Amino acid sequence: MTLTVADLDGQDVTEPRTVGNDESKRWRGGRGSSAQVEQRVNACYAYILEGGTRRQVVDRLVQRFNISQRTGHDDYAKAQELLKAEQVATRSDLLNHIQALRLATVKRALAKGQLQTVAMLLKDMGAVIGEAAPEQQAAAAPQLNIVVEDKRQG
Repeated sequence: MTLTVADLDGQDVTEPRTVGNDESKRWRGGRGSSAQVEQRVNACYAYILEGGTRRQVVDRLVQRFNISQRTGHDDYAKAQELLKAEQVATRSDLLNHIQALRLATVKRALAKGQLQTVAMLLKDMGAVIGEAAPEQQAAAAPQLNIVVEDKRQG
């Protein structure tokens, strides 16, 4: 049975209580949305380090967290930014560690008389500190640029 405005004359009409208009019906338990995004981004970061294409990583996120492809790609982009920031921050530490390992290896190779290994390691160490290879020196040769201006402009 439907009621018309004439039938309801003089009665209080209340709209139905829903999540949209009643604060008490809203679920407040669990993690907030920012924590959920962080959890997904961290999972995506781990998936990237495990390997696979972007599509494979996003598909794993979609399956695990029941999210859309678009959200998965957004989370992938955030995880890539974290990865880039981490790589930039640790690059100098890694270079120092690698150089120390090379020095220790050179010492051991010299003791064993492995001169070819020593030469290769020294070349690698020189490249890290910027010692130019012949190809780099040739590429850095001065260049002459000639610009011809139009006579009609002046």
